[in-house]
Amino acid sequence: MAQLIFVGTVLAALGTALLAGNFFAFSTFLMKALRGLSAERGIVAMQAIIAAIKKPGFLVVFFGTAVLCAVLAGSALLHWGAPGSCYLLAGALLFLLGAFPVTMLRNVPLNTQLTAVAPDTKQGRDLWKRFQASWGMWNHIRTVTALLACASLILALAEMGNPFA
Repeated sequence: MAQLIFVGTVLAALGTALLAGNFFAFSTFLMKALRGLSAERGIVAMQAIIAAIKKPGFLVVFFGTAVLCAVLAGSALLHWGAPGSCYLLAGALLFLLGAFPVTMLRNVPLNTQLTAVAPDTKQGRDLWKRFQASWGMWNHIRTVTALLACASLILALAEMGNPFA
């Protein structure tokens, strides 16, 4: 069982790292680049990004990491006091209560609004202004929580030690 939890933790750490990097890219340069475009071009570009992100590559990592974190949180509670259990629970909860719900409850609804608007309208331009500010703030939150989740999972692995040795 320890080997299975170890492998699951490695995979969850990798998943949170990939997601934190993706979110970080949006926070540090992608949204800034889109902001430099006209509203119409920015909307079209973001609509293309939203369509592309709905592909299996991202979705498997995003939802797979959530499933792994849910299993790992349960394992940490069942084996409370075992080496790494505190960090394991913290990492899982940081993702499950941070990056995951922020994405689903904040960023995705904003994406849905943006995909429904015509880029070359006043309504589109007005939405684009609101979108950038709100979406960006929520993206910063999911970036930080995914990164902290990854760090906690790495600390859990360090405390667990290698069960294959």
